[in-house]
Amino acid sequence: MIGKKILYSLFFFASTLFVAAHGDLTKRINIKTSEIKLNPNNPELYFDRGFLYQQHEEYDKAVSDYLKAEDLGFNDKLLDFRKAESYYKWGKYNLALTASSAYLVKDHIDVKINKLHAQILFELNHFDKAFEHYKFFIDTVEDPRPEDYIEFSLISIANYNDYNKAIEILENGIQKLGNVISLQLEKLEYYKKSNQVEKAIEQYNQFILNNKRKEFWYYKKANYLFENNQIVQSKIALEQSKMSISVLKDRIKNTQAIKNLIKNINNLEKQFNHE
Repeated sequence: MIGKKILYSLFFFASTLFVAAHGDLTKRINIKTSEIKLNPNNPELYFDRGFLYQQHEEYDKAVSDYLKAEDLGFNDKLLDFRKAESYYKWGKYNLALTASSAYLVKDHIDVKINKLHAQILFELNHFDKAFEHYKFFIDTVEDPRPEDYIEFSLISIANYNDYNKAIEILENGIQKLGNVISLQLEKLEYYKKSNQVEKAIEQYNQFILNNKRKEFWYYKKANYLFENNQIVQSKIALEQSKMSISVLKDRIKNTQAIKNLIKNINNLEKQFNHE
């Protein structure tokens, strides 16, 4: 009960922050609108309000303000970037491409525009060019995130239809960022999707080795082995899952997650009997 109350409180707090943030943006938009009424020919005011609309996820209004700022003579390259972002989020990919291309003419080595340009190209199914620009981004950016390597790997698959190239990208990310769980999980998925069964099993073994709580990973491995008709090995992994559960403290055994796991184990055991 206490746990549920804490989760509810956290959810309520996060929701309150989200509403408050959007409410604050609305106030700032209204203030900026008042300033524009007093200075209707000031392009920077429209640019500033456009960004507030963009943050508020009102992309049509953001673009309208950006275009007005442009008409009034605002020509900073950041305007092209913000237009490209807004069009991209709005789903207007061809217009987004025009804006990102305009930025690249002014600054082709900016890492952020290369990433955004790649994302836009990807949506337009220009996978080869998307790969080229994302590669520049990933090779140049100083502080890449795990999701950057995952996104780059997806673009690589779309372009080359080669999971091994995508796995290589993830391994580069692991080498740079460390043993990041999201990259390891994606790597496992690529092994499975490309039917590299032995490597997938090795990946499961790595998760088992590197985690103190092994019961879930033993079950996942058992299930994968069963799906690939390795019944004896699957039974062994399932017994290892049950053994891992047996040594848990009672309070952990009584959690819903463990109860659900036990149900899954029992269901898999029933399937063994039909083999």
